[in-house]
Amino acid sequence: MAHEPGERYAYCSANMNLVGGALTVATKTWLPEFFDRSVARPLGFGTYHWNLTPTDDGYLGGGSWLRPRDLLKVGQAYLDGGEWRGRRIVSPEWVARSTEPRIRVSPQTTGLSAEEFGEYYGEGEDAYAWHLGKLQAGERTYRTYGASGNGGQLLIVAPELDMAVVFTGGNYGQGGIWSRWPDELVGAEIVATMKP
Repeated sequence: MAHEPGERYAYCSANMNLVGGALTVATKTWLPEFFDRSVARPLGFGTYHWNLTPTDDGYLGGGSWLRPRDLLKVGQAYLDGGEWRGRRIVSPEWVARSTEPRIRVSPQTTGLSAEEFGEYYGEGEDAYAWHLGKLQAGERTYRTYGASGNGGQLLIVAPELDMAVVFTGGNYGQGGIWSRWPDELVGAEIVATMKP
């Protein structure tokens, strides 16, 4: 709140939790119930866990537990323009809008020195709740968007390849390990072996 919207970047779970509060007010529905009705059931999720705040409000800032196959369904629905098996989950306009670049992540936008920046972030762009990236596969570079969680919980969507990939890991506090997985595992191992 110290800067104008879009002026500074800071990874902040509190911002997403504020969005959760706005959703609760707008829908007049408890956030976990809204998620269950709007996302989990339409996508056919199995057992999942949703974190609550100390006041029993739904917490949108992270920490939900999903089976990898269910997280993958989110990526596939986005690849399919917001549909899952013929059922509309979100509009194609929202898919496009929510994955457009919104802010550059750099030393300048974070206010950190170049030395400090590398301890917390990698250069790139973010969209609405999606991290934007590039996937290197041989001589080709593909645009990606994805979601990530501490330890190596990754959903990577590469629209040009019509591909969504999920990883789960336990490398907590070791972003230097799991931040390499997109290029080293997806680009060098998976995409490199795909037939054109």
